[in-house]
Amino acid sequence: MKMKIHTQSFLLFVFCSMLILRSAVVLSEDLLGVAPQDEEYYKGLISSGTIKCKDGSKTFTKTQLNDDFCDCSDGTDEPGTSACPNGKFYCQNAGHTPLSIYSSRVNDGICDCCDGSDEYNGKIKCKNTCWEAGKVARDRLKKKIATFHEGVAIRKREVEEAKVSVAKDEAELSRLKNEETILKGLVQQLKDRKEQIEKAEEKERMQKEQEEKLKKEAEEAALKEQKGEEKVNAEEQESKESTTSDNDNEDPNKGSVDNGVESTHNDDDVKDASHDNIEEKKHVEKNEESSQHEHDHDHDPENKEEEASEDNESLSREELGRTIGSRWTGKKTEHHDDDDHDDDTHEEEEYSGYDTETEEDHRNYDEDDTEDHTNDVGDTSHDDDSSSSHKYDSDDEIDMSDMESTSNPSWLEKIQQTVKKFLQSVNPFQTPVDTSEGESVRKEYDDASGKLSKIQSRITSLTKKLGNDFGPEKEFYSLYGHCFEIKENKYVYKVCPFKDATQVEGHSTTTLGQWEKFDESYRVMLFSNGDKCWNGPQRSLTVRLRCGSKVEVADIDEPSRCEYSALLTTPALCQEGRLKELQDKLEAVKMEQPQGHDEL
Repeated sequence: MKMKIHTQSFLLFVFCSMLILRSAVVLSEDLLGVAPQDEEYYKGLISSGTIKCKDGSKTFTKTQLNDDFCDCSDGTDEPGTSACPNGKFYCQNAGHTPLSIYSSRVNDGICDCCDGSDEYNGKIKCKNTCWEAGKVARDRLKKKIATFHEGVAIRKREVEEAKVSVAKDEAELSRLKNEETILKGLVQQLKDRKEQIEKAEEKERMQKEQEEKLKKEAEEAALKEQKGEEKVNAEEQESKESTTSDNDNEDPNKGSVDNGVESTHNDDDVKDASHDNIEEKKHVEKNEESSQHEHDHDHDPENKEEEASEDNESLSREELGRTIGSRWTGKKTEHHDDDDHDDDTHEEEEYSGYDTETEEDHRNYDEDDTEDHTNDVGDTSHDDDSSSSHKYDSDDEIDMSDMESTSNPSWLEKIQQTVKKFLQSVNPFQTPVDTSEGESVRKEYDDASGKLSKIQSRITSLTKKLGNDFGPEKEFYSLYGHCFEIKENKYVYKVCPFKDATQVEGHSTTTLGQWEKFDESYRVMLFSNGDKCWNGPQRSLTVRLRCGSKVEVADIDEPSRCEYSALLTTPALCQEGRLKELQDKLEAVKMEQPQGHDEL
């Protein structure tokens, strides 16, 4: 009894399987010319018996499917015949690329599908050439899979490196901000102490000048008084000698008269001598006033600046440098009194005013020479129209080596210790001021200010860098700071992600656009607001990204006026999901491999 039940069950299973297989075969035959993505739409005919045309205009039954009569205006009911002019026939082309052709080409006596499926009425026999025709495509697919394999490995490594680098940059930025805060305070303390010392030095200098002035005035007054006394004594002595000589030579009888006359003469001589003394005194005082005026004038800073500004044009470059330096150091500049030397200097300056190559021109020529050299190197590397890359100058190149030492104590601790020592030991109010200590404070202030400037520049650079969008996994981080070039005919195109894109021809550089953003899910780079075209729009560049084992510009073109398009390969686009799709596609191709072919 049990055996009979098992036999009946088995027969029922076989019968059902045959019905399902038969219906599947019938359905497969009826779905001739239907694309895989539309198969679910036509399966509704089995369950309901009728379906609508895709445009919704009518309904048709299973018997009307591929009956060589067009019921739907959009050709929905005739995917496998040429009855509807708007219909499409799908060529499976196993082993090659699938293809859709117009229904009018079905059974027209021409083999349009490489598998011959479009000529099924038997009027012409088409050979299946899909496997041979698909060899190039299969080779390209295998090469693409190999590229993705390599690119995925590189991408993984670069993503890990990017995460480490970003974390390092963020830690450095945080550390630099803390150092900036501390260093600002130290620089301010050094500045305050430096200003105190400079004020004390200036006060001491002015005091010394005043003392020297008073000392000189006293010496001049004493000298003047001494000269006056000597002159009076000399005149008195001369008068006495003259009187004695006259008395010895004159007649005694005329003594009384001569005495009167002599007395008169003596009075006149005294008056003359007194007058001469007064005139000489006025002359000396006038000279002293003039000398004092010149002395005061020399020590008056405003007068010095006025004289310096008036005489700047007549000074040579060397003398001008000494003059400016003396204002900072407080040291007097040695002046040459030689008229011939001054004349020579003026002549040299007048000649230099007509020099055809100025210092500015010389710098320009140097820059041109540098650019020539750069272009020559670039031309050599692009003679075969290949792409290359280089790192552009950025704030990342700031030399921070003097502040990255791992020594103990650190550079910041050394500055803190130095400042503390200065604050404790240097007394700006002591007299006289210790010039060596003043110089030490100034040197330390200049050094600390220079380090502060470097730190602030580095902070600005890191803030700008970390503000960029490097992708969900920071996969584009490695592109920052690099430019990628390609030579096309006479132009060299440079694409610098996160910066700009340019077109170089000789010494002329045209900006194609400034970095804007990523687009289309990080598959496109946009550069906009480039140089304006003559009587046209501003230039722009769209860079499409593709998976590649290295970063390079593969192609660039100008499809429309002032709108450029480029192709850039990069491991950042080599994603594992896409690699899996390609591998599955290759496996599907293997399943379609005809017997007798062992290519794969």
